[in-house]
Amino acid sequence: MSLDFSQILAPSLNEISIAEIDGKILNLGSSKDQKNLSQYVNSEGIVFPNLQIPYQLSHPDLVHLGTRRVVTDLPISPTAYGRFMDSMKRSIDEQLNQTQTYIQEITQNIRNILPSFLNEYIFNADTEEYMQSLRMKIDRYPAKIIDWHPYFSIFAVVHRVDVIFLYDLRVEGWFPEVLENSLQKEITCMAWKPLGGNILAVGCRSGICLWELSLEQKKESVPTRLHSWMLQSLTCDITSLATGSADGSIILWDTALETGIPLTRSRKVTFLSWSPVGEFLFSSSLDGKIEMWETQRWTSKTITSNGYPIETGCWTTDGRALFLGFNGREGEIHVLSVSPNFDYEWLPKIDLSPIPECAGIGIEQLAIDPNGERLVVCFKDTRLFKDTELLVVFDAKLPSQVSKKANLLNFPRTMRGPAWSDPDDQGAFFAQADPKPISLSFAKQFTRGSLLSTVWEDGQISFIPFLYSKVNK
Repeated sequence: MSLDFSQILAPSLNEISIAEIDGKILNLGSSKDQKNLSQYVNSEGIVFPNLQIPYQLSHPDLVHLGTRRVVTDLPISPTAYGRFMDSMKRSIDEQLNQTQTYIQEITQNIRNILPSFLNEYIFNADTEEYMQSLRMKIDRYPAKIIDWHPYFSIFAVVHRVDVIFLYDLRVEGWFPEVLENSLQKEITCMAWKPLGGNILAVGCRSGICLWELSLEQKKESVPTRLHSWMLQSLTCDITSLATGSADGSIILWDTALETGIPLTRSRKVTFLSWSPVGEFLFSSSLDGKIEMWETQRWTSKTITSNGYPIETGCWTTDGRALFLGFNGREGEIHVLSVSPNFDYEWLPKIDLSPIPECAGIGIEQLAIDPNGERLVVCFKDTRLFKDTELLVVFDAKLPSQVSKKANLLNFPRTMRGPAWSDPDDQGAFFAQADPKPISLSFAKQFTRGSLLSTVWEDGQISFIPFLYSKVNK
């Protein structure tokens, strides 16, 4: 069964997507757009704060991180600052592209010179290339990861210099203290403990930093360090912490005793995820192998796949299917169905190539809302070739809600985020290519539907509610 993409119209360059109301994207061209503003107000839309994470931090006072505003008029032409930022970004893109090409050439030359057994056991070029690309990505943007608390309206944001900020949406204010430690370097992943909401696990170069926090706006303890090597992924269920890293290990941790049991040592892990109720642990490695464990007896099963490593993924809320994006399978969402008795089946994939703005672009992140009704797609940064600032939104279904072999995703539509902001002019928007999304996270508690928070490449954090009108509540 194919999807109908014919009705998809991307928001124009002078529009900002501020909400979805009853399945339709609401876009604003300026603060004078009274028709759409009135629709948002009549649907009881909330005015969320506008937050800005700076590229550089001035310690210890740090910076002024947020102001409250909605939308302002768009300027006719970019300011000098906007032209400067645009020029600087293009220069950085070109340098990163040249550096990556150079590293690939050097790596291939060394592999051609060394005997095959040395390639495998002494110098693993694939791992080195992967690690280098990971480091370049985590240092490029002001903020790189956002994650909401499991049951409070609080989220954590990772800054590029490995400082973590906490924001309390209940009072619209940043926590006065930040999470930083000499061990916490090169952060690549982060997760809250689901039922232990004062525990935040942070994966980094040296291992895992476990923060025990007070949610009364102050830190309570220094982090514990659990050893691992350059974590690519960590995931928490109700009782356990699992980590995966490029040295080939998946470790199950007892965080109270600070001890871990290796589940495997033979795979360079790029993706790791518990099912929502903890039945299964799912992993993917750099060589494209996919494994899944059932967590009662810890038996495993290898999943037949296309041989590409998984870049991102998320479970349906019932834990019966996974939406996956593969590195090397650009513009495709793959769907894996998992039964309670540990059987699996690949469902029809979703091809995004009919959306012109998204054709041929790799998927960076998939995020599903806590109600399981919306899936949002964030794309990789390929600005040298194509703008990738749009988000794609799907209606999502559970496997039990559709007939066998039917699509779990339908009715795709696109959303556009904020334009570039000038830190010296809180009301400025620049008429240039919009910043791309870097990290997505849905609030775990939102009574009117769902709330998506997005970190953009210029450090802005936006809030996009998915609302039902008063009539349909």
